[in-house]
Amino acid sequence: MARAELVGSKLIVFNVDDARKIFAEGFFGKPLGVKKPKGTDISSPLELSLIEGMYLLERGIITVGFRGKTLGISEFAEIAKKKIEEFTNLYIVYKELRDAGFIVRSGLKYGSDFAVYRLRPGLEHAPYLVKVILFNKEIDPGDLVGWGRLSHSVRKKLILAIIYPGKEVNYIMFKWFKP
Repeated sequence: MARAELVGSKLIVFNVDDARKIFAEGFFGKPLGVKKPKGTDISSPLELSLIEGMYLLERGIITVGFRGKTLGISEFAEIAKKKIEEFTNLYIVYKELRDAGFIVRSGLKYGSDFAVYRLRPGLEHAPYLVKVILFNKEIDPGDLVGWGRLSHSVRKKLILAIIYPGKEVNYIMFKWFKP
């Protein structure tokens, strides 16, 4: 099992062999100092988001160290919730997409929650952008148009992941068409 250290709002896998294995087996995280890795044979520590870390921690792939202590799942979740406002809802969608076989990355640079790949980064551009929304949250029409325009301008389909009270997620995909 690989060890990741909680540093600020990221996890770092310092052991390069462990980092390489985690990256190669699911394209989790980013190798430190490498903007766009070409292959899976990385040679630097791996930086994981807290959401990726939770997924790997739940599966027993990593342990998480923090201030000389090993964190359990619930302890790690509490810290993550303090650092990321919508951590629980984001994680529900992340986990569901990952379990379905997609590669899920941050969509921050696209104004969304996630960029989602069918294959992997480097082999394709992410075909989907995902925005996570609670079922009872009002959506400003201007926001919806903005998300749609942005996704269209970067040639990606916009997906709203709507979370219901029972934690069920429904997905709505938007696609541009010419009448």
